[in-house]
Amino acid sequence: MTIQKLQESGRFPHAVLILGGDERAVEQVVTLHKSDPSDTVYVKESMPPSDTEKKSKTATPPYSYKIDALREVVALGNLRPQFGDTRVFVFNDFESMSENCQNALLKFVEEPPEYNRFVITAQSKSKILTTILSRVVVVQSGEVQEAEVGEIDEIAGAIMSAIKGRNKSVAEYDTAAAFSRIKDRTVLTCVLERLLCEFASLMAVSKKPEKLIAACDVLQKYIKRTAVNPNVPMTTAACAAELHTVIHVR
Repeated sequence: MTIQKLQESGRFPHAVLILGGDERAVEQVVTLHKSDPSDTVYVKESMPPSDTEKKSKTATPPYSYKIDALREVVALGNLRPQFGDTRVFVFNDFESMSENCQNALLKFVEEPPEYNRFVITAQSKSKILTTILSRVVVVQSGEVQEAEVGEIDEIAGAIMSAIKGRNKSVAEYDTAAAFSRIKDRTVLTCVLERLLCEFASLMAVSKKPEKLIAACDVLQKYIKRTAVNPNVPMTTAACAAELHTVIHVR
């Protein structure tokens, strides 16, 4: 989804993940929530320096996320906004946050008071917990063009339909065929990230999530591999085969 489509849909999800880290996109989403500027909290920009960062000659704001400071953010979120009806928390560079820090925010993002909204930015989903991903709506910014968004949606949908097929041989063929349509590394990354969100959402409601967890692990691995390996046909073929294995063979 793009910011424009989010505006046109009239949907105002409580948590949005903006891929690409575009500052203009952040401001657009914050504006959609109609939060008073005084009730908008830029979390990373408010992080205090650690002792190590204080001593470092190269460390400059914004400083790294810290679990104690994030707990104070959660405490603030339990108080009603001072100047309006909505408070927006902006978490820039979310993928730099440690797993412990993300876990500290999990319940805060999953079950927030009705007046809290979240805007998260990241360059990639690969380092974001699947439990967080299952609670956000992803929008694209940066180098992904409007025309590519439709292609990404179509290919990701075809892959999900193929993977869900009951006949293993047909599912294997259809999954490989859908992946083979991807010719561009940017599109491949976006498709993998879209699939990761789909599987994370299914995992959140599944009574037997083991295969879904394995699929998420596969997708995270290939998102990282795509960043350093320009060979798209080889990557798509390997990912398709491994996804089929964890869903239909194991």
